[in-house]
Amino acid sequence: MNNGIYIYGIIKTGSPQEFGEIGFGNGTASVVRTIGFKDLAAVVSNSPFMTFDSKEKVMKDLAIHQSVIEKVMKGFTIVPVKFGTMVKTEDEVIQFLENGYVLLNNELAKMEGKIELDVVAWWELQKIVEAISHHNSQIQEKRQELARKGEKVSTEDKVMLGQWIEQALNAEKARCHQLILQTLKQGTEDVCLHDLATDEMIFNAAFLFEKKNEESFYTAVNTLDEKLEKNVNFRVVGPLPPYSFSTILFTRIDTDRIEEAKKTLGLTGEITDKTLRDAYHQLIKEHHPDKTSGEESTEFQHIHAAYSTLNNFIEHGLIYPEVYRWKQEEGAMQ
Repeated sequence: MNNGIYIYGIIKTGSPQEFGEIGFGNGTASVVRTIGFKDLAAVVSNSPFMTFDSKEKVMKDLAIHQSVIEKVMKGFTIVPVKFGTMVKTEDEVIQFLENGYVLLNNELAKMEGKIELDVVAWWELQKIVEAISHHNSQIQEKRQELARKGEKVSTEDKVMLGQWIEQALNAEKARCHQLILQTLKQGTEDVCLHDLATDEMIFNAAFLFEKKNEESFYTAVNTLDEKLEKNVNFRVVGPLPPYSFSTILFTRIDTDRIEEAKKTLGLTGEITDKTLRDAYHQLIKEHHPDKTSGEESTEFQHIHAAYSTLNNFIEHGLIYPEVYRWKQEEGAMQ
């Protein structure tokens, strides 16, 4: 089995660090350590290259990845690297740090002293239906009407009652969601709303804030619990590193893609900003969709893709970091 280097995250330190035998290994845990460049370091361990061939394997490895990051964050601000990121050599790690030095420093500065807490809220569907029905006179009257009809109840009547209950549920879910969001976002730096996984789930979000505000955040959750009359269940996970707000992606441009892009733009040898721009502008004039057929429009897209590949190569080199942030729902922080 081929071995490589697994990257967990990025920290700021100018001296080598070790965190114990807690990392991925071949049968036994490996030493988690740092590989540095100037005052930046990648938290890594030597590991066999991974294959994720089952859900159980993914969940087990994800737990190791997270436990390493959470141990490191006890002593350092850490920006996590995407789960499953591996390289072949230490030189690639150093190149990654060097090419991304400014970006990585900026991300660490933004996340200094901050934590993420993830909040999930859900209700018991049957319990909340009963509560809504008890307070909704329209649904109460319809239920009483159906009870009087007994076996003569029509399908249309049942469908109508179901629709009214669904509308009331959706309205209550929206009200609770907005109440939770507006209450918990006070004093936070950022909010990231996640998808609702089940019908019972009414809220799922990550909050980024200063660690010193953690206690007041939990107080706000407890206040919400009381305000919602304990009809809503809350689960708070954390403190976590800023997974939802700043996860580093290891981007590698394959050399074959470079050569293919150069061929598309008619370039040979070493390329510069000027030669790339000149070749690109000349070709898009010839193949712009406004001047050509639909078939030529596809060629225009290939030209643009080739330009993007070479432009990234000129700016960043073959290996460089990017920052991934979960898409925030529009209006989340309003």
